[in-house]
Amino acid sequence: MGRIHILPDLLVNKIAAGEVIERPASVLKELLENSVDAGATRIDVTLEDGGKRLLRVADDGCGMSVDDLALAVHPHATSKISHEDDLFHIATMGFRGEALASIGSVANLRIVSRTPDETAGHVIAVTGDQIDGPQPVAAAPGTAVEVRELFFNVPARRKFLRTTNTELGHVTEQLTRIALAHLHVHLTCKHNGRVRNDLAACGAPETSQALRRRIADLFSPELAEDLIAIDRPERGLRVWGWVAPPARTRGTASWQYTWLNGRFIRDRFVQHAIREAYRGLLPEGRFPVVFLFLEIDPGNVDVNVHPTKIEVRFRDSNLVHSQVLASLRETFLGRDLTPGIDRRALTDHDPASMPPVGGPTSAFGRPGGGHSPIGSTGRPASPGRPAPSPERQQEMRQALAEFLKNAPPTQRQPPDAPPPPLDPSRPRAPFAEPIGDDSPTPTSTHRPRRAMQFHNTYLVAESDDGLIIIDQHALHERIIYQQLVDRIGQGNLESQRLLLAETVNVTPTEMAVLDSFGELFQRLGLELVPFGPTSVAIQAVPSVLSDGDATDWVRQLLARLADKPDQAATDEFVHELLDMMACKAAVKAGDSLTPEEIEALLARRTDVEKASACPHGRPTTLRLTIRDLEKQFKRT
Repeated sequence: MGRIHILPDLLVNKIAAGEVIERPASVLKELLENSVDAGATRIDVTLEDGGKRLLRVADDGCGMSVDDLALAVHPHATSKISHEDDLFHIATMGFRGEALASIGSVANLRIVSRTPDETAGHVIAVTGDQIDGPQPVAAAPGTAVEVRELFFNVPARRKFLRTTNTELGHVTEQLTRIALAHLHVHLTCKHNGRVRNDLAACGAPETSQALRRRIADLFSPELAEDLIAIDRPERGLRVWGWVAPPARTRGTASWQYTWLNGRFIRDRFVQHAIREAYRGLLPEGRFPVVFLFLEIDPGNVDVNVHPTKIEVRFRDSNLVHSQVLASLRETFLGRDLTPGIDRRALTDHDPASMPPVGGPTSAFGRPGGGHSPIGSTGRPASPGRPAPSPERQQEMRQALAEFLKNAPPTQRQPPDAPPPPLDPSRPRAPFAEPIGDDSPTPTSTHRPRRAMQFHNTYLVAESDDGLIIIDQHALHERIIYQQLVDRIGQGNLESQRLLLAETVNVTPTEMAVLDSFGELFQRLGLELVPFGPTSVAIQAVPSVLSDGDATDWVRQLLARLADKPDQAATDEFVHELLDMMACKAAVKAGDSLTPEEIEALLARRTDVEKASACPHGRPTTLRLTIRDLEKQFKRT
C-alpha cells in the first residue's frame, strides 16, 4: 500500500480552519463580509463570552434559496467567482468559499436563510462532519448565522483562546473595520445581553463626511473634529479619507486604518508612505491616526495572496506609495498644523457652573451669533455702560498704537541690566538666511504682530485668533534643518576648515568604518583623517557648526555609522544626521535673543515646511485662542 493518501473532508476543513479561523474575531470577519456581499443594509451581531460561547450575525441581505443553502456549507462553494479570470477582478469581500465549511468543522454552526421572494426560510446545521437539513422554518428575509462553542472539538486550539475581554477586544476591532468601510449599513452589537454598539447608517460609502460621523461614533467626537480631509484622485488611484494632525498621536499603530476598494488591508508600501509623510512631525515612538481609503481598478491588484485577505499585491507598488505620500504631504503643506493648548490642562473648573461675564455672546465663534459690545481693547464694556462711539474707539486705537510703538521691549532683567550675552565662541546660526528661490509657499498662518521672549526659552506672539507660544530652540532647529535639506539636495554642504584640528578618540569598530564613508563625509562638509591608532583628526566641519558642536556631532556620527553601516546610503540616515546637526546649531533654551533676532526667527516660521514641529517631532508652537482664554476667565 502506498504512503500517499487522500485526506478526509473533515480533516481538510480543519486544516483550512487553521488558516482562516484563529479566534471569534476571525469568524465575525468572515460572516460580516458575507453579509456585506449579500447587500445587507442592517447587520445585528450577538455575542456571549466574547464570542467563544456564541457568535450570531443576522442581516437583511438577499438570503439563500434552499439549494444554495445546501451547497454553502461545503468546501470551495461560492457565488462570487465562476472562472479563472474572475480572480483578477475581485469586486466582493469574500470569494474563496472556505469560511462556512471551515467554521462548521470546528464549531456548532446553524444557518437560517430566506430570499425575499420566498414565503418561508430554511435552516441547516453543521457539527463536525454531520450536516442536518436544509429544513423549512419561519424566518425573515435575509440570513442569520449562529456559531456556538468555537473549537469544541479541537481542544488544542480552544486552550489558546484568551480571556473574554481580550477576545471581545478583537471582535470589536473587526466590527470597527467593517463599520468604517461600509457606512450605508446599520450595525449593532450586543454582548451578554448588553448593547455595545448601535451605529445607524450615515451615508453613501464614498462620502467623506459620513465617514467622519462614523469615526465620531466609534472613537470620539473630539477626534473627528480635529481630523483633516484628504481626497486626491490621480493616475487611476483615488486616495481619500481623514487623517489626524500630528498633535493627535498614539503609542501604537493600532489606529492606522487603510482600506483598498472597501477591504481592510495591511500593506508595507502604504504604511511606509504614511510614516514618511509624518516623518519629522511626530516624536519618536509615536504613531499617527489615519483613516485612509484607496480606490483602484480591481485588475491592478491581486487580493488572492493570503488566506485572511488582509494582504494584497499591487501591480505598481511604487505608484501606490508615491500617491499616498503625495496626498498626505500636499495636505500637510497646505495647512497650519500648530496644535492648540490641551483644554484638559486648562480647565480646572467647569465653566458651565459660572455665569457668563460681559453680557451677550461675543463674536468670537461662540454659538448664538450675537455681538457683545467690544471696546478698543477687545474687552466687553461693563454692564450698563454704553459702548464707546466709533470716533472714540478710533482715538483709543491710535493712542494704543503710539504707545506700543514707543514702548521699550519687555525683559525679565531690570531696566539697567544688559541681557546675558551668548557664548562668543559659539557663532549663532542665522535666523533669516534665504533657502533659495524654491522656498515653499507660506502657509495660511498669519505673521504674528507683537512678540516677546520670556525665561530666555519661549516666545509669545499675538496672532489673529489669540496668541502663540513658541519654543525658540525647536523652531530654530526646524529652520536650520530645512536649510540643510535644501542645500544637500543641490550638492555638498558648505565646509569650514579649522585652524587647529580637533581630535576625538574612537573605538576600533569606528576606526574600521572610517575609510568606507568618504563620500558621505564629503556630502556633509566633513573632513576626517586617522590620527594614531585610536583617534581621528577633524580638519574641516560643516560651516553651520562651531568647533565645540562639531566635535560632539562627529562622535555621534561615527557611533551611528558603526552601529548602522548598512543604512548609511539611505536618505533616512542622511536626514537623521542633518537633524543632529540642526539640533547642535540651533539656539538653546536659556539663550537671550534681541528683538531683531526674535523678529527674524518669527518671520521664517511661515516659510518653512512642517514649521509646527521640530525634526524630532516635538511641537515648536502651541496656540491659545481667544475662545480658550474666555473659557478660563469664565466669559462663556
